[in-house]
Amino acid sequence: VRQRANCLCEYCHASEQWQYVEFTIEHIIPLTKNGTNDLENLALACFHCNRKKSDKTTAIDAHSDVEVPLFNPRQDSWNEHFIWSSDGLSINTVRLRQIPPNPP
Repeated sequence: VRQRANCLCEYCHASEQWQYVEFTIEHIIPLTKNGTNDLENLALACFHCNRKKSDKTTAIDAHSDVEVPLFNPRQDSWNEHFIWSSDGLSINTVRLRQIPPNPP
């Protein structure tokens, strides 16, 4: 999983090399929601993204107020869902209100 992700968080693309804690391997679809331990259901996640995602698979879209699926690194294109803010301090998305950057 770590090698496939190139040591980057599959949600925010932070590099594990510059983080203060080792990234975790998390279940994209949680076991509590009938997810599996198959490699296709595992993703490398930084502490912040793993904590924010928790066992959720959906969130309320900030613009439409509609429940939408969260980003799935096996099915979705990162560049179609996320964009860095103009100041480079956050990643904006329709799927989550805002993901704060990881501390260096």
